[in-house]
Amino acid sequence: MSLLDDPLNLNQYKTTISEPKKKWVPYSFNDEKEKLTDFYKEQNEMIEGFLSAGEEERLKAEDEAQNGGKVKLAVRASFTVNFFLFVIQLYAAVTTGSLALFATAADAFMDLVSSVVMLVTSRMSSRPKPYKYPVGRRRVETMGVIMFCALMTIVAVELIIESAKALAGGKTESEKLDIVPLVCVGVAIFSKFVMFLYCYGLRRYPAAHVFYIDHRNDLAVNGFGLIMSIVGDRFVWYLDPVGACCIALLILFSWASTAFENMWLIVGKCAPREFVNKCIYVTLTHDQRIQKVDTCRAYHSGQQLYVEVDIVMDPETKLRESHDVSQALQRKLEGLADVERAFVHVDYDYLHDVNEEHRPLYEIGGAKHSIRALVKRLWSKNKEPTDGTAV
Repeated sequence: MSLLDDPLNLNQYKTTISEPKKKWVPYSFNDEKEKLTDFYKEQNEMIEGFLSAGEEERLKAEDEAQNGGKVKLAVRASFTVNFFLFVIQLYAAVTTGSLALFATAADAFMDLVSSVVMLVTSRMSSRPKPYKYPVGRRRVETMGVIMFCALMTIVAVELIIESAKALAGGKTESEKLDIVPLVCVGVAIFSKFVMFLYCYGLRRYPAAHVFYIDHRNDLAVNGFGLIMSIVGDRFVWYLDPVGACCIALLILFSWASTAFENMWLIVGKCAPREFVNKCIYVTLTHDQRIQKVDTCRAYHSGQQLYVEVDIVMDPETKLRESHDVSQALQRKLEGLADVERAFVHVDYDYLHDVNEEHRPLYEIGGAKHSIRALVKRLWSKNKEPTDGTAV
């Protein structure tokens, strides 16, 4: 590897890791050795990530060209499967009268509605309107995920209410389960399993990742619902509404956690520290005329990242040179995986206060006190004498 490929000679810090055969040793010794091995593995991965940063844009373009059609197929096939699944589940639920199967049918219906939402948002994000949305509409996909989660949590709450009503109402006479609807549900579960395997390989793409989670949950929901429906019909009646309630709780927990995860991406969650370190490395090694990196920020704007870098150059540098250096660096940062926008600011001094450059987003002055400290201060004030005499 040439000096241009590795300007800081980071390869010398890579460590060869041998995987010894596992033997019984005292826990403390084995634990320390595993931690050391994990440390060197992470260090090697970090160095490899730094050195391959310049190739990420090319690799990303090749990956999209290779897998873009597969992602579209995953979305459309998932929509088709969800449609037929809803029809099958509704038929099985109406035929048997099982509350657990009604729960799975309601879940399938919301999957269908949510699939429409994902199709629309995916189409919108791939067709930007530069005059109306200057920075594109990539965040629409994240909003689609949140809308998807909101719909699923509403269904879960409604299922919990219906299950509670069924338990409170006691045992009722219902028709015996027929083999035909059960076979239909089995076919639906198999179809979901096939789509789960297909979307699993494409889960790094947001649209495919949502359907991967959806298919994974549906496998558990439909399988559990089928079992509880059969057991509730043959043996213990209340297992049917209990199964429906358990399904609803699973849906609620899964999609509520996904909603909160994507919500923080919209708010502007900070990028992982490893990614910020990579941005600093790319900036430092970009051009010899860059003297220092003043600040480096990376934060989410939806699924993608925004990067802000302040670099320090010589005060005598010509405007043309500083512009060309910063523009080339900005373009290089935007070539990193998951970066949507990069902003590079050139300065000649690194001793100034960074907060002077922008209006503060929050109060930065004054001491911060915890609630406990405030209570102590109020308590001490109440104990102070007011007439000059000791208490």
